[in-house]
Amino acid sequence: MRKALLGYILLFSCFGVAAQPVQGHRINVSVLAADKTPLHKATVSLLRTDSSVITIEVTDALGNAQFKSLSPGEYIIRVTNIGYQTMLVNADLKNKTSIDEIITLQPDAAVLKDVSVTAKKPAIQFLPDKTVVNVEASITGAGATVMDILEKSPGITIGRDGTIIMKGKPSVMVLIDGKQTQLSGTDLQAYLSGMSASQVGTIELIDNPGAKYDAAGNAGIINIKTKTNKQKGFNGSVSLSLGQGFFTKSNNSLNLNYRSGKFNLFANYGIRLGKERMKIDALRKYFDSNGNDSLLLQQPNVNRTNITSHNLKTGIDFFAGQHTTLGVVFTGNLTKRDINSLSTIDWMSPSYVIDSTINTSGIRHIRFQRAGLNFNVKHSFNANSEILADVDFINFDINGDQYFQTQLSTPGSTVQATKGNIPSGLKIFTAKIDYSRRFKELLWEAGLKTASTNTDNLAEYYFQNGSSWQDDPGRSNHFLYDEKIHSAYTSFDKQKDKWHWQLGLRYELTSYKAHQLGNTVVKDSAFKKNYGSLFPSAFVSYEVDSNNTFTFRFGRRIDRPAFQHLNPFFVTLNKYTYEGGNPFIRPQYTWNFELTHNYKQLLSTGISYSYLKDYFSQIFIIDSNSSNVNKNIIIYTRGNVGTFHNIGITATLQTPVTKWWSITSTVVYNHKIIKGFVWAPLKATINQVNFSLTNQFQFGKGWSAEISGYYLSKSQIDLQEWLTPQGELGAGISKQILQNKGTLRLNIRDIFHTQNYSGYSNFENSDEPFWIKWDSRVVRLTFSWRFGKAMKAIKRSAGGATDETDRVGTGN
Repeated sequence: MRKALLGYILLFSCFGVAAQPVQGHRINVSVLAADKTPLHKATVSLLRTDSSVITIEVTDALGNAQFKSLSPGEYIIRVTNIGYQTMLVNADLKNKTSIDEIITLQPDAAVLKDVSVTAKKPAIQFLPDKTVVNVEASITGAGATVMDILEKSPGITIGRDGTIIMKGKPSVMVLIDGKQTQLSGTDLQAYLSGMSASQVGTIELIDNPGAKYDAAGNAGIINIKTKTNKQKGFNGSVSLSLGQGFFTKSNNSLNLNYRSGKFNLFANYGIRLGKERMKIDALRKYFDSNGNDSLLLQQPNVNRTNITSHNLKTGIDFFAGQHTTLGVVFTGNLTKRDINSLSTIDWMSPSYVIDSTINTSGIRHIRFQRAGLNFNVKHSFNANSEILADVDFINFDINGDQYFQTQLSTPGSTVQATKGNIPSGLKIFTAKIDYSRRFKELLWEAGLKTASTNTDNLAEYYFQNGSSWQDDPGRSNHFLYDEKIHSAYTSFDKQKDKWHWQLGLRYELTSYKAHQLGNTVVKDSAFKKNYGSLFPSAFVSYEVDSNNTFTFRFGRRIDRPAFQHLNPFFVTLNKYTYEGGNPFIRPQYTWNFELTHNYKQLLSTGISYSYLKDYFSQIFIIDSNSSNVNKNIIIYTRGNVGTFHNIGITATLQTPVTKWWSITSTVVYNHKIIKGFVWAPLKATINQVNFSLTNQFQFGKGWSAEISGYYLSKSQIDLQEWLTPQGELGAGISKQILQNKGTLRLNIRDIFHTQNYSGYSNFENSDEPFWIKWDSRVVRLTFSWRFGKAMKAIKRSAGGATDETDRVGTGN
């Protein structure tokens, strides 16, 4: 603790240093005609996010214009020229010192009555420090959920337990508006599946974050940025979507904003209604000491889930002065899931002759509630320094109950029934402060953060004894968990001539304590842990010429076990399969290295290496309880098994094929080596490829279309389990209506019904091929409309939706 305090003092002792005259941030703009020739004397305006003009430049003979000595923040670039359509492009200088934009103007074929057709926002943007998914620009993403969008994002795959994998590497930290969700696995999957994609502006995929970000997430960060508008007057948008798969489903949203004088009020509401189906089949093959099959266990299961989910984000910004902004934001989620399951379990001989059959049915009810309150302030001392502060209070209430009954198919067999009450509470408090100061050619940033998480998980189980219910203390559990993380960071960013470098260091001090309350059967137990770590990060970039740039970056990151995985009790999946926690899981650490090359903002290639120590993988072990006489009960849990090595090669291409057809493609190759010990030393080596392709078409007169898909070869992320190839193909068409203020989209996801999870699990005394299929082939019709006072120039996404100057963020 003394070292941490000393680090804090040293870090902020520099705040009083006087600044030298500054060069500031800059934006370079190159304006081209449709045939790629430079446009001379085009007017380039730099706007604030509220549409007010800062300054205006005219392009030179090479089509170039430059804005210098800018403060960090968000801007809008507007380009106009006689005979061409007006273009608007967002420019974000909050986390970088310079931006280079190449803007192509299209001929003004017709002057519309109220608006001018403008910029075509690509569905995916590959930036030097991150990949940006523009959700509204994708026709095939219309009417989808946030989880649907992630599944088709470049380099992203989703595990069957909800684990998000980025570029073949496990453990991703998911943020919403820059704030951790504090959820993982199936809880996170359910939350994002209940969130409408129409509420989201962009999704940022950051695989090598700097020191400013939390160190959690070995594979990097996914930042989901919801829509917020700061344009003057009253503005809004509505999105209505109806989908039909095996069942009907609907995703709808409403976005409102009103700005007048010093106040800006906003609200973003989304609702999801629908029903889902998931089919699971697994064939567990037990073998004898000679490796021959001795017994088979067939486990088919069908789940049907009714879902109702409400999401709300609302707040107010107060512009106290030219240099100070205050904000308050409320976020809420209410999700109801009712799940019915049916399963028929067959015990069979190696020749597939059925010995006995067990019928199982179950009902589960889950009520998920989240409420968060954020207070934020931003103050600029002068043109060279600013400070930002955030305080968050977040509360989760997750209430669940379940009922299961099993019965042999033999006439007259006894019905065995169990039920459970499983409430869970989670309270989170975070506070952080970030300071930045610009010197002549140097940007210095520093910050402090503290986060506290308290959880209370109760599991009360009962079994039926005749006509009455009795307590089942052997399965019941009450688990308390308290975690605190204190952190400090500093970073330096410098750009001079052809060189650009950044160096950062973050320190995080973690302490947690857990307490499992005992009962008449289970002993009371408690454990705690304290540890601190340094997390360096850096990159250096060299611009060889106007077409070629090389960048090398590295960083160290951490992934802490989720509190659910530390709970030592078991949850019943079926009569022969349990899921359990492990209180002895240690955090895992990763070193990431990457070298990239960018050519003309068209082609980007890279090679990377990651080394993960104390890798905690999903593992499968035989229940050691003495009641498991036949050794046929398997426990799913997690543990530190060993090491994980990953060599990756990535290539991205974004280019127009013709004036009306453009493509975006990503290929990720991974060579993985996973080594560890479960019941014996195990090693897994695999080569896998993830390929994604998006085709966008502009047909004129407001018509556009998209064909997109992905393919993932045989893959592996856990030591004892691998997955067979999977993929998906989707298509959609879009038409502008209502004087280009509205859009109709028709799309279909997973046309050939190929998106599924199937694979193979290896146990100590058995193997288990499995197959999971859900309601992924869905046809959707979506209507969206923007209304209210707007700028005369409006951006148009590649998906056809008009897009005013949306500001995506927390409401700061």
